Amino acid sequence: AHLNNLKAVTFEIITRISNFDEANTDISSLMGIEQYFCFRAGDAGFPRQQLQIQTPAGKFPEANKAKLLKENEWYHLALTYDIATKTIIFYVNGKEQSRSTNYGNSEFSEIKLANRKQESFPGASDGDWLFYIGRSYNDRWLIDRQLNGNVCEARIWDVARTQQEIWKNMYDIEDPENEAHLAAYWKFNEGEGDIAKDYTGHGNDAKAYVKATWPAGI
Repeated sequence: AHLNNLKAVTFEIITRISNFDEANTDISSLMGIEQYFCFRAGDAGFPRQQLQIQTPAGKFPEANKAKLLKENEWYHLALTYDIATKTIIFYVNGKEQSRSTNYGNSEFSEIKLANRKQESFPGASDGDWLFYIGRSYNDRWLIDRQLNGNVCEARIWDVARTQQEIWKNMYDIEDPENEAHLAAYWKFNEGEGDIAKDYTGHGNDAKAYVKATWPAGI
């Protein structure tokens, strides 16, 4: 319930992409649902290392080779979107990178982040319409449009956070169960197993569909 029918949203994630592998994929998916609300880097005919969001309202932003992410560098990445004001913004390490105040259309009136039902899309494979972190699309047991690297501190808020709010706690949320508007929060600090806990208490625990690999030192 906390991830359905949103009128505004903020995605945050800390990531280090070790390889933008153009040989196997032209997209590194960060988090979201393919073809509905997918926060990613790259696209066909789009700079491989530039951030992009894809929704029913279209793709954002325009291609710009001055906005490329670097391999093997840690970033805090954030996306905010308010449907009412049609304002969408990308932030990189707390600093604004891209903005539009005319993003959206009359047909796109709400954001749904829970899993879309496969039966509504004839011909869809088993895992096409699931919410993923670090990959998207295709059967659950296949690796497609994957993020080759590490992730932590992935969050979803049910508001479009301000730049000051994002900057204030980029690296940790002290009391997530009592943080207003925090809908889901995965720290990825378990260090073992195949479940990443949702620290909001809302129960949106993340499950690895292949065996999870945890870096040393967690």
